[in-house]
This record gives sequence, C-alpha cells and structure tokens, in this order.
Amino acid sequence: MDLITLTTRAHRATGTTIAGIGADDWDRSTPCAEWTVRDIVKHLIEGHDSRTAQATGHPMKTRPSADDDLAKSYEESSAEFLAAFDSQALEKTFDFGNFGPLPGKNVLAVLFVDTLTHDWDLDTALGREHHWDDELATAALKVASRYPDVMPVRGPGGAFDHAVEAPPGAGPGDRLIALLGRSAQPIPHR
Repeated sequence: MDLITLTTRAHRATGTTIAGIGADDWDRSTPCAEWTVRDIVKHLIEGHDSRTAQATGHPMKTRPSADDDLAKSYEESSAEFLAAFDSQALEKTFDFGNFGPLPGKNVLAVLFVDTLTHDWDLDTALGREHHWDDELATAALKVASRYPDVMPVRGPGGAFDHAVEAPPGAGPGDRLIALLGRSAQPIPHR
C-alpha cells in the first residue's frame, strides 16, 4: 500500500478520535509531556497547514482555535493536506524546521507516524482503549525504526523520547509506542 493511502487512513482514524473529544476533555494531560489534548490537536492542524502551504506555494492558513472549532479545523486542514500531497509534492524539498530540508516523501512518512502516534496519545489521554490498525502500525513501525537516536529527533526536548521496552508479546502498535518512548501506563489527569 502506498504512503498517501496509509496517511489518508491515519488521518481519518485520528479525525474520528478528535470528533469524539468532549468539552471537558481539552485540558487533559497526554503522554506528550507538557501537552494537553488541545495542544496535540493544534499541533496536528498547524503541521497540516504548514506543509500544505509549502506543497502548494500558498500562504499558511489561520484557522479558528476555539475548542469547539478544533475538530472542524482538523478535518479541513487534513483534507487540504491530503489534497496537496500528490506525486509532485512527494518530489519537492520541504523546510522541516530543526530537521532541515527533507524530500516530500520523507516529510509525508514522518507526518504519517506523527498522526498515528498522536491518535494513540489522544485515546490514552481520554481514557479510551486504542484499537490499532495493524497494517498502519506495522508501516509506521518500519518508518520510525529508521529514526536516529540523536537530537532533535530523540531525547528531552526532541520530537520523540528515547525508546522504552515494549511489553512481552506486544503487537506492532504497542511496539511503535515503545520505540517512540511512550509507555502504555495510564497517565494522571489534570
């Protein structure tokens, strides 16, 4: 299966999770240190909008950021992002912040892993059981296994933490989470 299709499926799954966020859930703590549910959703929206602007050459959009607008903003930014990532965008070079310039196909791969991982973060923060799509998790695990264990990729202040040990018999989703430094332990809620 191609990366655009995998990313589309990850966006849909995460959109479903975000659509189910209640008014009292936005300030909940998440497995991402210092980030609330609101922060993760805004991060995803801003990532979509930034990369869409780079792919299309259009200015980055400013979206409503009130809690009751975030699910709609996610859906809109996701649709625009997915529409922007065609075969031409995959061949462009993108400014990827601290990671430097990256080919579009690498940017899409990183954002695929990011979207899938944050879907787990949100379900965990909301106290829901996360149901992994093993095909998506296996593909994301393959991508994430190539991430170097150096800053700005891993470590305190990095995009991900250092890997932790996955539980015995863990499936691809739980191995992905462990590889990215997350533990399946419950988190305290604010």
